[in-house]
Amino acid sequence: MSCHRLFLVVFSMLILLVLPLWAKNETPASVPSTDSVPFLETFADAALHPETWVVTRKNDFSESTVDVVGTTPENRRLRLRAATLGTRETTVKYHGVRTCQPVVDLTAPSELAFDLDWNQQSNGCYLTAGVLLCPTATTGNPEDEPAWLKIEYLGVPPGRNGRCQITLKRQGRLTILFAEGWPDRRRSGRTLGLQRVQVVMDRTSLQVEENGTALYATSWCNADRRVCPLDWTRAYVYLQQSSHSNYPAREVFFDNIGIRGK
Repeated sequence: MSCHRLFLVVFSMLILLVLPLWAKNETPASVPSTDSVPFLETFADAALHPETWVVTRKNDFSESTVDVVGTTPENRRLRLRAATLGTRETTVKYHGVRTCQPVVDLTAPSELAFDLDWNQQSNGCYLTAGVLLCPTATTGNPEDEPAWLKIEYLGVPPGRNGRCQITLKRQGRLTILFAEGWPDRRRSGRTLGLQRVQVVMDRTSLQVEENGTALYATSWCNADRRVCPLDWTRAYVYLQQSSHSNYPAREVFFDNIGIRGK
């Protein structure tokens, strides 16, 4: 066998050996490591992944935009943009996204973290943005479902300030767990910015922190039995914005959605 032919044979064998190793070790740079976090979404890619997120929407908008904005993987975020000028006054408009799968498991304590940027609203009246944990899937408004937990921010008139509200719906019945004392206290609300929220919960307890400070804590079965244990253990995550009619375009942003066992 000539030296030239021997070289071609050896080179071909090396290619056959190395290519499978390359394929095995190749990992897209945009996919974050989830070794310690069962679910993590940083919206690093330029578009929503259809295998991860489903767009949700209910009622009429003059503009409804659900997309990822930003120029680099580090600064991209989910944007919810709603305009309702000229829409029906009898409807509240809802849109956002939900996970394709129920990614929250409350059979053991679980931690949910998310960033919500209120975006310095000049008029946040009748605007809400928040996260819902719901055991059922819908492409409409998850608040129509019979059971969920919601942590949201709401604009307070005249609109530059806002507040946090935590609401539980169980067997079709609503219970407001926390509203910052509104409207009896802090009626004018407070300044909202980039709200970094951490939620630690299981079926019997709930703790919420905002920007590193304790915001709310409870056991579901409290002394007056006003709140009972959750009757679900698995939940989809919904990121949602809502607006009443006749408002120009208003945007909020979500980022760094993480879920892990506690």
